[in-house]
Amino acid sequence: MSNFEGDGVAYCVPNGQMFQRAYVKIHGYIALIICLLGCAANSVNIAVLSRKEMISSTNSILTGLAVADLLVMIDYIPFALHIYTNICAQLNKDTYAWAVFVYFHSIFSQTFHTISIWLTITLAVWRFIAIKFPQKNRTLCNKKNTNIAIAVAYAVCPILCLPIYFAMKIQEITPSSRNGHENGTLNDTDVRNTSTSSEPVYAIVMTDNNDLLTAIFWIYSVFIKLIPCVVLSILSVLLILKMKSSDRRRQKLLKKSAITTNEGEKARLNDDGGKRGGGGRTDRTTRMLVALLGLFLATELPQALFGLLTAIAPHLFQVCYYAFGEVMDLMALVGSAVNFVLYCSMSRQFRSTFTRLAQKALPIGRGRGEPITSLKA
Repeated sequence: MSNFEGDGVAYCVPNGQMFQRAYVKIHGYIALIICLLGCAANSVNIAVLSRKEMISSTNSILTGLAVADLLVMIDYIPFALHIYTNICAQLNKDTYAWAVFVYFHSIFSQTFHTISIWLTITLAVWRFIAIKFPQKNRTLCNKKNTNIAIAVAYAVCPILCLPIYFAMKIQEITPSSRNGHENGTLNDTDVRNTSTSSEPVYAIVMTDNNDLLTAIFWIYSVFIKLIPCVVLSILSVLLILKMKSSDRRRQKLLKKSAITTNEGEKARLNDDGGKRGGGGRTDRTTRMLVALLGLFLATELPQALFGLLTAIAPHLFQVCYYAFGEVMDLMALVGSAVNFVLYCSMSRQFRSTFTRLAQKALPIGRGRGEPITSLKA
């Protein structure tokens, strides 16, 4: 073991294990609250963004993103109920059927979370094209290309996650091997729930092929986590610089308007003012996207860095991942659940459409809203 690995393990043991034992007692209940709220929020996102008056390339991507996030949280609810709470404590956690579900959960959640990541990148690229090359936006980011990009994300990401499918296997744990089992998924939580009867016990274990495991860690950390974080960081910086440039240009036009006396020039500037209003809406939409990207980076970058460290020192996975794995799961769930708050706080049209839908759904307080024909942040 290298000094780096030794230092990492020393950091995770015993402090990390003590933290895990304390946090795991409340993780399930926190995760369930976030998942239930997130399921409701993403369902609203889908209902609002798929309305006829809301149809646009950006909103199509946001709808695909909401679908992926919704599926991730729906899948996590039975997992959290069964593993982390006392609500389903009477159910046997050692059966082959449950091991199959855990295997499915590991693959399903990672696949759709990866889809969410790459749809976020697609959204950032589409927005960058819209503000950097507005004359090409209608051609490059039209409805057809947007649908193709969404379909590609849903088709390619399962293939990208394919190596993860081979990282785990279902194994029968004999009584003699239960004690001191160091495999990944048979952690303290699982041992605490392990049956003492003579019935066979099944668990998810990591592959014994260290070369394959190392390759999988590199794929996970670099291609699924790190590269998207780097790309989104670059796009976020470019979008922020473009917004600042637009603000400076707007200020110059306002100063020019203040000193203009010619009526014809005033009329021209009034026309520019209307365009600036559209530019202001564009900037607000861009700010919403930058906020979305910032939230994504805050939740994904720690996982990317941890995955990279694990790829460099694979031994850290067995010892350290299960000390902080639940916290990273929670961060990902939070990132998938709060988009609704962002949309409501930064998009006037989203709020208006949501209000009209709520008024139709509620038995009282119904009213007619003004028709909305374009996305206005």
